[in-house]
Amino acid sequence: MTRKLKIILDISTLINHGQDIGAGRYILNLIRGLFSIDDGNKYILFGAYSDNRYLHLAYKLKNQFDDADISFKFIRLSPRMHKVYERLRFPPLEIMGLNADVLHAMDYAIAPTFNKNIVLTIHDLAFMRFPESNFKWFIEKYSRTVRKNANTAARILASSHSTADDIQKYFDIKSKKIDAVHLAAEPAFRVLAPNEIDCTVLDCKDISKPFLLSVGTIEPRKDFITLMKAYGLARDRDPGLKHQLVIAGRTGWKSEAIYEAGEKSKYAGDIIFTGRLTDRELIQLYNQAELFVYTSIFEGFGFPPLEAMSCALPVIASDSSSISEVVSDAGIMVKPGDAEGFAENIIRALNDKKLLEKLRQKSLARAKDFSWENTAKKTLSAYRKAVFGG
Repeated sequence: MTRKLKIILDISTLINHGQDIGAGRYILNLIRGLFSIDDGNKYILFGAYSDNRYLHLAYKLKNQFDDADISFKFIRLSPRMHKVYERLRFPPLEIMGLNADVLHAMDYAIAPTFNKNIVLTIHDLAFMRFPESNFKWFIEKYSRTVRKNANTAARILASSHSTADDIQKYFDIKSKKIDAVHLAAEPAFRVLAPNEIDCTVLDCKDISKPFLLSVGTIEPRKDFITLMKAYGLARDRDPGLKHQLVIAGRTGWKSEAIYEAGEKSKYAGDIIFTGRLTDRELIQLYNQAELFVYTSIFEGFGFPPLEAMSCALPVIASDSSSISEVVSDAGIMVKPGDAEGFAENIIRALNDKKLLEKLRQKSLARAKDFSWENTAKKTLSAYRKAVFGG
């Protein structure tokens, strides 16, 4: 008989930042996946937070999965005390009565604990791979902390084979300790029926023409400057191309040059930065766009291409890191930073309806290869390896 486990899930990122960042989305959907398939193990949701605006996301899970064995332990700390808690590494979870077989640190950081059976999720090492895209203090802090945590953990979950390779390379950690576990798009990202299409979402964002879509936080690693350059080249070379370019995402760090490039573009009037969107708005854009273009230089996993494919949107993407793992042969892959290559393929796709339809079908087929149920199964396996070895 398989022994039941008591598992602590550290969901601090979710209750501090919500679900519209990648790590928050990962935490929420993985928990849903775990509770959907696991009715034997006991779960404790833990987190330290500064304000309670996202706590409801955690408590809602209890209502959605009333058969699951779930309890909660959240501690509220002021921003200053939160820093003290992280620096002093006190009190450990066990002193707060939180003893468990496994602690899953779901977003790089490990809470103070005596537990040796730690499963650590590392989404990517972008801060080490592309230091020019981050601030010096951030790189120094996270490089030191994540390296230490990676060596402390019993098992590491990497969001892609690309990230698993980086962990081995940068931290000199053996591959047998790492599980590459792909993520998935939320079920809500799907092809909408005609009566579900809401054109008012476009009106609210000043989208008045057929449009190309890209999604992501406005920061250097997403390389929106190459995207806007490719868009300008495509418009210059094909007078019949009147599409708008819609870039959906919240403002991140070092974004000034990106917005400036948009303002200086010859086609600035047709380049739209939507800012942060709700999932409902984003799903509408995925369903109403003609083409998804993803110029990101690097991703640990990269939700947007998979979300786009789940909505049957044709994809042109950078052939790099995990992006090529996710998109595979379902989309058109272009060398990162190659504005000419992106421009050529934008023109080719928009002028070839048969190609667009073929890409739509390939997108849908590829999206079916990913599910949170599979992610949850592999994560459960990692828990058992942490406790029993293997």
